Amino acid sequence: LPLLMQNLSRRGLFKITAFLVTLLAFQTPSFAQSGGADFRAIEEELAGPVSILLKNGNRQTGQVASWNGETMRLEVQLGGGSAEMTFAAEDIEDVAFPGSDYLTVLTQWTKDPERSDDALALFRAFYKQRGGYLQFMDENELGLFVRYARYALEQNKPLRAVAMIEVLRPHIEDEALLKSLDDAILLGFFLGGMREEAEEQARKWVESADPAGSTALGWRILAEIYFLNEEFEDAFWTALYPVAFANQMPMEHLDACYAFAIAAAEETRQRDVQERLHLEMRSRELLWPENIPALVGLEPMLEEPADEALASEEGDESEATDTIELEPILTPSPLDPVESLPTRMPHISE
Repeated sequence: LPLLMQNLSRRGLFKITAFLVTLLAFQTPSFAQSGGADFRAIEEELAGPVSILLKNGNRQTGQVASWNGETMRLEVQLGGGSAEMTFAAEDIEDVAFPGSDYLTVLTQWTKDPERSDDALALFRAFYKQRGGYLQFMDENELGLFVRYARYALEQNKPLRAVAMIEVLRPHIEDEALLKSLDDAILLGFFLGGMREEAEEQARKWVESADPAGSTALGWRILAEIYFLNEEFEDAFWTALYPVAFANQMPMEHLDACYAFAIAAAEETRQRDVQERLHLEMRSRELLWPENIPALVGLEPMLEEPADEALASEEGDESEATDTIELEPILTPSPLDPVESLPTRMPHISE
């Protein structure tokens, strides 16, 4: 699947990811019958009658006989019998679904690592119930499937996350939310093995990103791709870009950027720079990423603890007068050969 998707146009990719989400939603979930939970009972309740609110103010409740996105046929109980009513999508204001009490159960399961499979199965069941009616949902209701996408990414289901997000995007207007979903798509492409798509998206990402913003995701992805390709100099300067601009505000993926810059500095024999970056990383209380396979085992050993190498706020400042003098880091970044990186790195006390 990844190889096939890499050769598709963006529009074609979106169509396939939408199909993938639909396919996943209708698969029979593999559900653990633990904790007394009876998933069949949950499914039966979720498959129950819906209530539709029409734009003229009337409300009808019944079992959906068919729905193709444009026309709904609803089987309505009338006295001792039933009748089938047809409604055009343009006449429907809202659709209410049974089983909303299980949203609380879902929240509990997502917080329990031992119930992650159950949580994914319940997310799929909710999508099977509601995924065909996204056009009638507000952003608060769509939040259920935003959570699904993010949870799938956390549970190492990156392509499922990408597929879910692509289905949601046309129905979301909030720019901040769209930006966060685009970040999730980029990470999903990369973690899902779609390296070419990830690199293309990362380059677009960094073109409009603030290097001192809240996340360094695009640079982290590009740096890792360069590093895996053994293009260590490009990996070094790409990872260093957000490091050089970073301020004291928290920045996601800055730890990975430090780590890739340090590892690439080792590969390019820039030992002084490597040491300085490692000391600064420690001084900012950033830990070496343990969840990135390319960086496992590459953290350099400090000759002395970082808290002793750096001047302590409580220590005697007169004892911390010697500094490591290094040339300013002004080599152009491969992302923008015109602009050079500023010298932000402070002198670090020995």
